[in-house]
Amino acid sequence: MYLFVGLGNPGSQYLLTRHNFGFMAVDTLRQHYNFSDYKEKFRGVVSQGEINDKACLLLKPATYMNLSGQSVQSVMSFYKITIENVYVFH
Repeated sequence: MYLFVGLGNPGSQYLLTRHNFGFMAVDTLRQHYNFSDYKEKFRGVVSQGEINDKACLLLKPATYMNLSGQSVQSVMSFYKITIENVYVFH
């Protein structure tokens, strides 16, 4: 399984700014590959789907960037995803 993490900051003041490029990147992947709707989990929102027949998760941590590692680590531990299969957009 692969994990694609989009980093960003919560709050409407960051919505379409460079601070939320990571959020925009995973939203684009979600839309393009028709992933599931986001569900609130792991101190963020998660979507599941496939890219080229490979199981993938998209994660948008709901914490500020400096604390996003907590959310990422929770997902990695729960799904037993190795660091080699984690990609971060920032």
